[in-house]
Amino acid sequence: MRARVDTAPAWTRARGRRRVGARVAGGVARDGPSARTIEIMESIASARDDDDASAARGAGGTTTLEGLMRLDAAWTSMRRGAGRGDGEAFARRRRRRAATETASDAFDVAVCGGTLGILVACALQRRGGRVCVIERGELRGREQEWNVSRAELEALVRAGALTAEDADEVTMIEFNPIRCGFHGSEKEDIVTRDVLNCGVSPARLVAKCRERFEEAGGRVMERASLNGVDVYDDCAVLDVDGNAVHARLVLDCMGFNSPIVRQIRGGAKPDGVCVVVGTCAEGFDASKNESADLIRTVTDIETDYRGQYFWEAFPASSGPGDRTTYMFTYMDAEEARPSIASMLDDYWEYMPAYQGLSSMDDVKVKRVLFGLFPTFRNSPLKTEIDRVLAIGDASGIQSPLSFGGLAAILRHVNRITGAVEEALDANALDRDALRSINAYQPALSAAWLFQRCMSVRIGAKPKRDFINRLMTTNFGVMEALGEDVMRPFLQDVVTFKGLGKTLVSMTASKPLFVPEILINAGPGPIADWFRHFIALGMYDLLSSPAGAVAHALRPAGQDESNANPLVEAVSGSLSPRQKFFIRRHAEAVIYGCGRDAH
Repeated sequence: MRARVDTAPAWTRARGRRRVGARVAGGVARDGPSARTIEIMESIASARDDDDASAARGAGGTTTLEGLMRLDAAWTSMRRGAGRGDGEAFARRRRRRAATETASDAFDVAVCGGTLGILVACALQRRGGRVCVIERGELRGREQEWNVSRAELEALVRAGALTAEDADEVTMIEFNPIRCGFHGSEKEDIVTRDVLNCGVSPARLVAKCRERFEEAGGRVMERASLNGVDVYDDCAVLDVDGNAVHARLVLDCMGFNSPIVRQIRGGAKPDGVCVVVGTCAEGFDASKNESADLIRTVTDIETDYRGQYFWEAFPASSGPGDRTTYMFTYMDAEEARPSIASMLDDYWEYMPAYQGLSSMDDVKVKRVLFGLFPTFRNSPLKTEIDRVLAIGDASGIQSPLSFGGLAAILRHVNRITGAVEEALDANALDRDALRSINAYQPALSAAWLFQRCMSVRIGAKPKRDFINRLMTTNFGVMEALGEDVMRPFLQDVVTFKGLGKTLVSMTASKPLFVPEILINAGPGPIADWFRHFIALGMYDLLSSPAGAVAHALRPAGQDESNANPLVEAVSGSLSPRQKFFIRRHAEAVIYGCGRDAH
């Protein structure tokens, strides 16, 4: 089934209103917010009496003008390579025992960063762990809804972080169908269902998980500054506002800007960045506000070749005419890249055309949204420190095509909580053991070529419709191949069979387009991608036996069905540490080829 959303007439009208003076010579955007952005954001702040100091932390938590300027300053520093010097280590290894009288003083796990960390913390606490959460601000979720599928949200129910009733209560809105469409395509929209079709309230989700966490005995330390971590032979000691907090394991859920992550990565520039701007606004036609756009384009590559703009749009639960629209692009972190404020200026111009409005005056902006999501090819991040493990955005486990770490947490929450529980039981808390939790995943590495092809390198001048033709061809092929190929890709899951079928079909249907793709991607990235593609195939081949091994070596008390007597006998001769490593390798194979999503 297909449908078409016609935005061409509005786009034609908007083209004549191109702003003047938004970019300086050479195509580099000016840094500061425009008068229009300032006016819109100050009017929102005035109407709501919004105080940024009390805003929720985490992605999208800050929506003020001051927050925009801070993020743009951080983006400028990132592009200039600032802060890459050798400073004092935030996490330090001490080769002796901590000065504690008894190990009972220590938490099992200290989760640093609570907005998403509370999800994992709650699951661990309710499995019998002794867990604390350290959050530098107030532990609460943002106002702006997170969009996930119902199946993704139910992962928290399986993990024990939510009940089924809780999941219903935090889901504010559900909608279908979900559309994909590309500028210049003669094809009708691709239509699917149940992908990112639930609007979840972060405020309610965090509150529910916190309630269950504290009900089970967990401890929240909010408005607390983490000043450093010293790792001893018997525990980690965290400096929290000058007070010592002892834990057997530290989970870093502080995001890509975590001081521990910066230390391990050596302050390196990210290999790719997804920059996002958008709004939640009221005043849309309620009769047309019942479906969502998962990905859409309304223009070709920008005239100065700084990137291709993509769009998403979702109905919001705050009113029948309320809608959230995002504009995002993929790029590297070269200094010539545009500021986030200048992207907002493009958003003000293009959004009316995208949504069929005559101007931004047709709607009332309720909040302005912006985000910066760096990604690294060397991901997931492997720790260099005993007793410290990065999860969520901090680990780089999210797809390079996604923005925000919630989906990555939801997909991996049961794997992470299970691995942490087994690590604690086996006392497998050293560097090598924890690195096995964030093992190589070829499906994640293979996704890098997609981001490369959807971005424009500095100095490159592909045909301006190249990315739209690529997306039209790719999505058309996947649609023809069926839901078992299309759906995993839409959920940021790369599989060997799906990817292989798509590549073969694209080559057969558009043989003359393939050389253009190779030229724009570059020979180096293509060769690197092919290595990961071969590994993806090997992991896929091994996924069934890996699943059998992981099941056979499951901890006592878990699913006893389909037990293999021979494997069970062998597992009885293994130590807990040996079982831990074997299960991590098996999970790496299963998740590394996308088989966990089946």
